[in-house]
Amino acid sequence: MLELYHSTHSTCSQKVRLALEEKGLAWIGHHLNLRGFDQIKPDFLALNPAGMVPVLLDAGHLFTESRIINEYLEDAYPAVPLAPRDAAARARMRLWTRYSDEVLTHAIKLPSFARNIAPELKRMDQAEVAAMIERIPNPGVRARWKRAATHGITADELAPSIAQLTDMAERMDAALAAGPWLGGETYSLADIDVVPYVQRLVRVELFHLVESRPRVADWYAHISARPAYRKTMPPAGSEGAQPK
Repeated sequence: MLELYHSTHSTCSQKVRLALEEKGLAWIGHHLNLRGFDQIKPDFLALNPAGMVPVLLDAGHLFTESRIINEYLEDAYPAVPLAPRDAAARARMRLWTRYSDEVLTHAIKLPSFARNIAPELKRMDQAEVAAMIERIPNPGVRARWKRAATHGITADELAPSIAQLTDMAERMDAALAAGPWLGGETYSLADIDVVPYVQRLVRVELFHLVESRPRVADWYAHISARPAYRKTMPPAGSEGAQPK
């Protein structure tokens, strides 16, 4: 059976959970508390030395990186397709999944850390937090955690991320003028890979970027009403409620 190592409020984990549920696949979940630093425990680092979720296990094969995992699921389990048949529409879908992977996953980090991670770290023993942060394998990720734990994240530091998220909303609005979904007429991995970042805008107080664009708001209403979404996504804005 498929096994997924994931975290409830991880946007990249959410992408994969959505794809699994949309395809109707049975899977076993192993939840990691990222604020408790489960991601740097030896057992998990043995699976993914980068110390990042999600990780998918399937029949002895191990996959990391949410975009790659979802592409694998589409190839390995095609019975319920999450990609258009038309080659041009598939290309449009891939532009969105690449954009999600290369831009959005980074754009959302600092706003999320400022609202969700930094307050939690400040409530913890600082010496213990510093020691745990030093064990994070990726230097860029380690620096982000250290910033959140020490001097915090300033408005000036957040500005580039906010600009990128504003651009996301504008791009979505333009794409949705051509059809109900980001890739056109077909609900696809484009929508699945982008929607976690749209939901996160609630928590980082940027949801006005959606509300001011009726096409984007309508898209979000439709996708958030889908059974797979309701089953796999936590309530919007709940990221700071508990250390998940």
